[in-house]
Amino acid sequence: MKNRYKYIMITVVTILLGSMVSCSDFLDEDPKGLLTPDTFFKNAEEVTLALNKLTDDASGPAGFLQHLGTDIGNSGRIPLSAAGRFGGYEYFPDTGRVNNTWSGYYTVVRDANTFLASIERSSLPDDVKGNAIAQILFFRAFVYLKLVVEFGDVPYWRDELINIEEVSLLGKTDAHEIVKGLISDLEEAISSGDLSTKKWNENEGRPTVWAARMLKAHCHVWLAKDDRNEWKGAHAELLALTNNSPHALSNDYADMHREGNEMHDEIIYGRQYLIDVHGSNPVSAHYRRQSENGNTRTAMTEIGVNVGASQINLRRSFAITFDNNDKRKLYNVWDSQLLQDSTTVANFNWVYIPKFQRAPVPTVDPLLSFSEANNNSSEPARVFLLADAYLLLAEAEFMLNGSTQAALNAINTVRKRTGLADYTSITMEDIRNERAWELVSDGYWGRKKDLVRWGILEKTVIELPAKEIAAGANATAIEYAEAEAAIISAAPVGKYHVLPIPLSEIEQSRDIGGALTQNPLWE
Repeated sequence: MKNRYKYIMITVVTILLGSMVSCSDFLDEDPKGLLTPDTFFKNAEEVTLALNKLTDDASGPAGFLQHLGTDIGNSGRIPLSAAGRFGGYEYFPDTGRVNNTWSGYYTVVRDANTFLASIERSSLPDDVKGNAIAQILFFRAFVYLKLVVEFGDVPYWRDELINIEEVSLLGKTDAHEIVKGLISDLEEAISSGDLSTKKWNENEGRPTVWAARMLKAHCHVWLAKDDRNEWKGAHAELLALTNNSPHALSNDYADMHREGNEMHDEIIYGRQYLIDVHGSNPVSAHYRRQSENGNTRTAMTEIGVNVGASQINLRRSFAITFDNNDKRKLYNVWDSQLLQDSTTVANFNWVYIPKFQRAPVPTVDPLLSFSEANNNSSEPARVFLLADAYLLLAEAEFMLNGSTQAALNAINTVRKRTGLADYTSITMEDIRNERAWELVSDGYWGRKKDLVRWGILEKTVIELPAKEIAAGANATAIEYAEAEAAIISAAPVGKYHVLPIPLSEIEQSRDIGGALTQNPLWE
């Protein structure tokens, strides 16, 4: 994998600084002494360590939990894991994953603020300082937008902390104001001239000006759910990115997932991994042995797919929406396999996603030559993709001006490689469908947050059981859909648009006279 050895410093900096960060409440962590001008940032190498830490801690994609509990994804585990239940809306203010998500994000915010202050006080050359500041602004905005998208109104601070109790005393800032602040930070990073204009895969995995533009576009898109005028800001950034960036779409959808081509030109920003570094690599996709029968187990064994936790599978009701002539279907829908006896077809109980199976599938055009062992993959996490930029541009143009030629050009640029006919006019439903088919379990905030910003999360989840039954999903998949629909139906509209504020954080704030309160529908 190109440049992967340059990221060995991620492991070094995790050893140096990671011991200060745990899954405990972030408010318990005292940042004093984390970095000071006397002990850090004396040279460019030390700046690189800090940036590697932020890269490692901040820059993951939405993850499978933002695709579970949607019209796209479910989990093939029987029974459901804790993560699967979390993705299916079974969580509360005292759920550990809620607390860990919050503390993980705020650890990055704290480190970013501390690094910024230390760099600004340092005597480093201006070019080193400028580049570092622009990247840190990117990482802080990257994480803060996720905080807003996942929790709503949250504590917002931009300065180095001297007294940790200052955070405990903070109340929540309106999410809209936070995102506007992030837009200002990203404008500063973009206009500074300190970010690279190269492709991500030519920039040692660092954020570029194109990544900053894509993140800024996401900020505008999120604000646009409440203020239509924000589509103008998104449109401007996406137009600049698609017209001027050196990134390019391949004629073959599968190229980005093919062995040896992981650092693909379509990736505007991603997270690199190291082979054979414990804790560095994404978990390989598996099939769940208990979920399959004799023939389907045989099929997996013949191919060499690992046995383990199938974190995400496709809803059968979504899988059948792919047109049979859509070239993307081969790499996203795997529901049967001809056994080596050439006569028996194994029909899987669950629908698997070939592009995530680190095994030689689909067998008619294998993306890998050999199966990869668990935690032994160099495939990068794909966060910002050029196809996503075109689809968001089509949506922005549609929301501003309707089904114009510009909107059609943007969406058809992505559709050209599918083997399907171009659109001659589009609706919002067409845009939603193309996002689903093109970005299966990929992206920055995931399908769940798309459904939230479109205002259709509740309707979508409540309709899932009937759709799964009609599609012929297995009984367990139908049960999962019914459980999710029951939870959503019983809750006030909007409750599951955001996570609850962790109970431990509220209690700690209350104990010292702070102002942190629970999200209203979670009280």
